[in-house]
Amino acid sequence: MRHRISAGWIFRGGQWVAPAMIVAAILLTACNYPLDPGPPPRPTVIVITATGPYYEGFDDPESGWLLGDAPNSTGRIEDGMYYLAIKKASTLVWTNQQRVFGDGVYEVDATFVSGPESSAYGLLLLGTRNMASFVYVMITDDGRYDIGTCDQSCDKQESIIGDYTLAYAIRPGDEGNHLRVELAEGTLSLVINGAPVSTIQGFQQEPGLLGFIGESGQYGGFEAAFDNLQVVEEGYELPPPAPQEPG
Repeated sequence: MRHRISAGWIFRGGQWVAPAMIVAAILLTACNYPLDPGPPPRPTVIVITATGPYYEGFDDPESGWLLGDAPNSTGRIEDGMYYLAIKKASTLVWTNQQRVFGDGVYEVDATFVSGPESSAYGLLLLGTRNMASFVYVMITDDGRYDIGTCDQSCDKQESIIGDYTLAYAIRPGDEGNHLRVELAEGTLSLVINGAPVSTIQGFQQEPGLLGFIGESGQYGGFEAAFDNLQVVEEGYELPPPAPQEPG
């Protein structure tokens, strides 16, 4: 039996509770809340509505991304990168920031750090305010990718393209991969290291939150790192680079 474990934080008992607060058995409709035998808590979420291009280089630990150490995962900023680590096998973990994005171009540099090569990692897109549903784009270190959706906190997880699919553009190990996702008028396009690998039409989703996601396989946990995350929403352009002073 595989489990899905969220890396989001929940306001419970007067305090924020770290990841591993929800454990949902896949293919089952019931959820087990180990810390509270009563009704499931309602998340307290602050959502930021802003406009204009977004860029995060993870040079500031106070960037607003979730950080911490939990029984199943850790999230930390170090050396200008966001590190997401999963400690256990067959576990899905995610982290997010609180600004809403819609149609536009999403880009990030993603690097596999350590662990089994079948481990998957990538971008989380268009998340609802309580992160109960979202879209994901993930790659593996053995050269495959998947695009899918999660609903009911990943109690329902479905691949849009059928399953993990081989893509020769994916680089192994610490070479790093540049992921580019384009959302425009019901079309999702995925480009990896400059090579188009998938286009999905009839893709209808509401604007939502942005994050990182990782899924460990049956052979144990792993770690991945992310950097140079940027989003340019439809109708905006990145500002020109600041002029450099002569050396």
